[in-house]
Formats: sequence, C-alpha cells, structure tokens
Amino acid sequence: MKKNQIIAAIDVGSHALRMKIAQISNHGQMKALELLRYPISLGRDTYAMGRVSFKTVDETCEILKGFKKLMADYGVKMYRAIATSAVREAQNRDYIADQIRLKTGLNLEIISNAEERFLTYKAIRENLSDHEKVRQEGAMIVDIGSGSIEVSVYRGGHLAMSQNIKLGSLRLREVLSSIEGRTLNFPKILEEYISSSIDQIHVIKEEEKYGNFIALGGEIRIIKDICNKEKGKEQEKIIEREHFIQLYDTLMDKSTYSISEEYGVSPERADILLPSMMIFKKFLDKTQATGIHTPLVSLRDGIISDIVDKKLHTKREEEFTEDIIASARVQGKRYEYDEAHAREVEAKALLLFDELKKLHGLGKREKLLLQLAAILHDIGKYIDLNRHYVHSYHIIMALELMGISWEEKQIIANVARYHSRAVPNDYDENFKELNGKNKVIAAKLIAIIRLADSLDRSHKQKVKEMRIVLDDKKVLVKVNVADDFLLEEWTFETKAEFFEEVFGVTPVLKTKRMMKHG
Repeated sequence: MKKNQIIAAIDVGSHALRMKIAQISNHGQMKALELLRYPISLGRDTYAMGRVSFKTVDETCEILKGFKKLMADYGVKMYRAIATSAVREAQNRDYIADQIRLKTGLNLEIISNAEERFLTYKAIRENLSDHEKVRQEGAMIVDIGSGSIEVSVYRGGHLAMSQNIKLGSLRLREVLSSIEGRTLNFPKILEEYISSSIDQIHVIKEEEKYGNFIALGGEIRIIKDICNKEKGKEQEKIIEREHFIQLYDTLMDKSTYSISEEYGVSPERADILLPSMMIFKKFLDKTQATGIHTPLVSLRDGIISDIVDKKLHTKREEEFTEDIIASARVQGKRYEYDEAHAREVEAKALLLFDELKKLHGLGKREKLLLQLAAILHDIGKYIDLNRHYVHSYHIIMALELMGISWEEKQIIANVARYHSRAVPNDYDENFKELNGKNKVIAAKLIAIIRLADSLDRSHKQKVKEMRIVLDDKKVLVKVNVADDFLLEEWTFETKAEFFEEVFGVTPVLKTKRMMKHG
C-alpha cells in the first residue's frame, strides 16, 4: 500500500447517503479527512411502494456527483460504494445501480445482510475498547438499521449466533403509519407489534444471559447524547442501564413533535427514536449488562477497515475469517450435523486443496468457500436422509453466512449439493444460475470435496495418515488405515471420474493397512 494513501467509503443507506474520506498510512493507521451525510428517502420509497421512484434516484445521483467531485479534489484512487436494504429490496435495484453508474461514474455494490454485518463488526473491532475482553465475557450485539435488525451473540470469544430480522425502525414506521391516526396509544401498539415479531427468535427464547450489550445504528448516538448529557457524561461511550430505562419510560408518553421540540432532534430522527428504543430494550432485557456499549461506528468505518485489511493482510483479517468459520460450525450444530464426519471431510478437503494448487490455480478465498461447504455439506440430513444433498443446498441458500456474498453462497451451496452422487450440469437450475467463472470455481471445489467425502464414507474416520503426490497424469492419494477400507475405496473410484473430467488427471487411491497393536 502506498504511503499515506487516501481512500473513500460511500454508504447508500435507507434514509441517508454517507461518505468518509480517510488517509491511511502504510502501517494501517487511519486519519479521517471528511465525514458527509445527506438525507434521502430511498427507504421510504422501498418500504412503502416496493421500488425507488425515478425522482429519488435522480436526487441520489446528484448527491453522489458531489461526493465524486470531492473524491477527485482529494485525489482518491481507491473507494468502495455499497448499498444496503433500501436498494437491495427494491424491485428496480438493477436499474438504480445502472443509473448511478451512468450518471456518476461510481460502481455501486449491493451487498447482502451477511456482508453488511461483517463490515459492521470490523468497525466495532476497531472502535470498541477492550473488545477482546467483551467477547470473552459474552456479548449481544444489536444493530438496528432502517430496514432490518441484525442480532449476534459472542460466547467464549467466538461468534455463536447471528440472525437478521426485517424489523428496522423506518420499516416499522412505514408499516404501522396507517394505524397511528386511529389510536391514542400508538406506543402500546408499536410495542406489541415488535414483541410479536421478536419473541420467537432463538436468542430471545434461550435461557443464557450475556454480560455485555453493544448497540449500533437505530439512533443510538441521539439516545446516548440525551442520557449522558443529563448526567454530565457526554464524552462517555457507555449508557448506564438505569438511565436508558428512565429515558424509555419518559418517551413512551411523548409524541414525535414533543420529542423533536424537547430534545432538539429533527422530526425525521424523532420519528424513529421510540421504535429504536423499544427494539433495544427488548434485547437488553435478555442480558445482565449494567450498561450499553455505544462504539458509534458506521458502515463507512467498516468499509475503510476492510480495504485496509485486504491491502495490508492484517492479523485482524485472520481473526474475522475465524469468526466466519465459527459461525458455520454453529449452523452445523443447529442442524444436528455429524461433527466428527464434517471435520474429517473438512481436513481432507483442505489438504487436497493445498497440495493441488498447481492443478486448480485457486486462492485463499476459494479455500474458505471449500471449508464452509465441507462443514455444511450434510446439514440437509436434518430434513431427510433421502436426497439430503438437495436439502443441504436449500438450507445453505436460506442461511445468513457472515461475510459471504450472495454469489459466494451460491458456490458453497452448489459444492454441498454435488458432494454425493449427482454431478453438476446446466440442466440443474441451481448450477445454471452461476456465471461462467463461478461455474468453473464450483466444479473444481466439487471435484475436491467428492474425493474428501469418499475417504470417510463410513463416517468412522478410518484414515490415520494421508499424503498427496501429483504426477503428470495422476494424483496419488496415499492413505494409512487401521480398519477395513473397502467401502471408501469403492466410493473413491466412483467419484474419481468427475475429478478427472474437471482437472484432466486421474486420482488413484493407494491404501496401506496399519498393524493393530496387541
């Protein structure tokens, strides 16, 4: 990375467009140069009408042109512009991205919930003091966006659960706006609606309590300023629990107009303040936290951190990869997978991947996709043992895999889909949906996982040692085993054909029986 490079992060959000321009040293230190925020009604359009109006798209483009000019003034060479739920859920999302590209020259990425959450956690890691201690003690993280809520929990330093709920503060207001004029007790109706939408999620039903609570988005900065200003603690990034509850009880009796007037909050922010507090309180009640951590990070901070991680290959990048893998294992346990078998297939698949680099030409990211597919390949058995691989595909496509894009999830799901009997072909809708490049990547990973899975066909982990020797026309897989290995040998032979078709070399299994002691 060049010394003191200037980079930019643009967040096309539900009710605002935001940009951060920062100077990054070659050691990864960041200095903010510009922070911009312009209100926009993308979310109101999407949540009310299902699409963004052309007028709103034009307004968005005009603001982004200003961003682009400022980036040019600073000499920004590297940027990332992302869009979240308001654009992601709009029926005309592709047209929006195309108009922005044509009118502003900016390439807009429409990211998934899982990618959005991943970027947010990168920002937390950078801005929360004692973040390691907080994770070890156990923490619940609640991020309220305009369109959805992201809830995650950490146990023992690792991500244990993560879930997305389509219940953002702005979405709530839009959904319930027609009811507001028909009741004198709208806060009560709002509270009931939130409870009915949240009460059935796993983290609410479980008995475990968490020692820390981290709040993001959802007007948390305004909530913190109101609570702490009254106590003379404006600079603190923690809201004491009792102060939060006091403010919550006070706001329950106030109208949007009263909140705006009394606390100096704009009407548009005052409108979603109470819904945000209701959601936070619902989850706060499931913790033993004495206060609420408010690191006051934004998606822009996460984008900047992600650019730095990728360019400098930081230790933090490795830690977040471990979180992605940990979250996949949690999903495996949720679907009652055979953990010993999944770990055996994972280990063998990764060894094959590493030893056959010259053959497949894939990189670190594809290795991660293979690892996730190996962890999750059998979760379809939770639904039915027959054609379980098809069920695995559908479950994976329905999961929120943190830090994984939609296209990457398609690859993972297809690798799981074809790990067993069938091989991919363009008549299958799931495989046909992949673009040309991703079809090749998926095929290579499928060929590898099929061999790895065959080596534990009995689910008894018979392979004690394994070596790979790459010859011109053959891949020799040499294994030492202590038990009868006929089932695995037969399965290996049946799955070798697709490997040969993909790579043009024949895999050959060489088995050596180990003598049993005693």
